[in-house]
Amino acid sequence: MIDLTNIRNIILDLGGVILELDVDATVREFNTLGFPRMENIEAVLSKYDFFNDFETGIISTEEFISKILEVPDKQISRENVRDAWNAMICGFRAENIKLLQELREKYRLFLLSNTNALHEILYNNQLKEDHGIDNLDRIFDKVYYSHDLKLRKPDPEIFRYVLHDQQFSPDECLFIDDTLMHVKSARSVGIRAYHLAPPERITEVL
Repeated sequence: MIDLTNIRNIILDLGGVILELDVDATVREFNTLGFPRMENIEAVLSKYDFFNDFETGIISTEEFISKILEVPDKQISRENVRDAWNAMICGFRAENIKLLQELREKYRLFLLSNTNALHEILYNNQLKEDHGIDNLDRIFDKVYYSHDLKLRKPDPEIFRYVLHDQQFSPDECLFIDDTLMHVKSARSVGIRAYHLAPPERITEVL
């Protein structure tokens, strides 16, 4: 269990921490659609700059889809693209939602996620359909999304933005992420941070 002594504010990543992901599903879908064959999501994201542009709000959803349509060597639809990109989003476990509701009673709770407009619609729809909660902002004191902030982890500026926006002292904050690079970046600005290394689950450490 994480030591929460002197912690007033808990900042959580989304995918891989409270939202279930299967990123390989999106890789498989892209391969099926005619993308050059790649083994993992990191290879896909690093090869095409428009993924990062989408997650930092530089391009719109329609621009993002149009750029993907230029890649395959066969005809695909815009709906094919949406389905492939969304294939990785698997919904929320009931125990994770219960934990968040319990934490909210004792701490200020915040979400900090590298995400995008397409995924935001999908996981909030899943949250409402599966758990009767309209939006993640009903659970968290505030949500911070990369595509809204025009910043993306692991850039330390995104952590500084949250600290400044909330007027937080970093030593009173705990950040949890499943990506070690993001954890190290949070630590660089003085935030206490924990690496939730798969297959470890958030309910096992809080």
